[in-house]
Amino acid sequence: MIEQKKIFIIIPKYKVGGAERVMVSIANELIKYNLKVFFITLTKSHKIILNKKIQLINLESKKVINSVFKLKNMINKHKPDVCFSTISHTNIALYLASKLSKHKSQIFLRESNNLFESINNQNFLYKYIFLKLIKFVYKNTNLITPSIELSQKVKKIFQIDKKINSISNPILIKKFKYNIKKKFDFINIGSLTYQKDHITLLKAFKIANLKKRKLKLVIIGEGNLKKKILEYILNNKLKNDVKILGNTKDINKYLNNSKSFILSSRYEGYPNVLLDAAIAKIPIISTNCKFGPSEILEKGKYGRMFKVGDYLKLSKMMLLNTKIIKKIPNAKLKKNKLNLITKEYYELFFKKNI
Repeated sequence: MIEQKKIFIIIPKYKVGGAERVMVSIANELIKYNLKVFFITLTKSHKIILNKKIQLINLESKKVINSVFKLKNMINKHKPDVCFSTISHTNIALYLASKLSKHKSQIFLRESNNLFESINNQNFLYKYIFLKLIKFVYKNTNLITPSIELSQKVKKIFQIDKKINSISNPILIKKFKYNIKKKFDFINIGSLTYQKDHITLLKAFKIANLKKRKLKLVIIGEGNLKKKILEYILNNKLKNDVKILGNTKDINKYLNNSKSFILSSRYEGYPNVLLDAAIAKIPIISTNCKFGPSEILEKGKYGRMFKVGDYLKLSKMMLLNTKIIKKIPNAKLKKNKLNLITKEYYELFFKKNI
């Protein structure tokens, strides 16, 4: 009898974010390959909806770096064939744990974000140490990114000679009911953080709303800039026209009730929300930030694109007829089906045994 292969899938903590949703979906799909799947969170998390066959382990560390020894012990105890993690700090923790553990697994690290931009707000010493460490880690393991653009950037900056695997994010919406009547003119989905640049979106909306009254915008997300964003809305008399919702599992409902989707991010890795909007068949307006939007929208072929922070350009785009924006065809979206993306991961992880 062939022994069941084991895989660790590791995230820092579960929240309603793109990277975390991707890892949960892949874990649930990998069960179909008769694998023993362990889903590990390094710190306390929200409730995760996982297949009953998946073993959930919460290491409950206060910080990601504190989880290294706990993760090492888990590797030695369960002896996984493959360990797979995402997000830079978790990737560092897994790399260190794997070096300390007696059992040797194949290690795959997924860099899902533009890490060069994500540390811009940190001090010089932090950036110097972090980039030195992450460069060493990524040069000495199997690295995966969701975007070809991001792969090329990482290879160049970190001087990585070996191949970096690029596997796109899967589409996470399975079923969608289309609604003719729309409650909102625009929708934005993303954490209320510096990265997502909601102030640019709100500045543009304010200008557009002055020229065309009764526009409605809904923003779905939570984050450390929520107070600042709410203050901007109140100070600019937008509270009757802008609705801020927290994290919601029912993203479909709000996409279904919106006429257009707007991504205002300063940087991305491969924004899943653009795929969600494409499945919802609503027009897309997006920044041309690094990385992902240009790749998904084929440099503006399937959506309007504007420079990061250009709220004047965005306001003009919001006033134009969005119905004429060309939508991403189904044939292109099918390449991102969850079962096909998971198959790519499976073949990468266990290709020696296929």
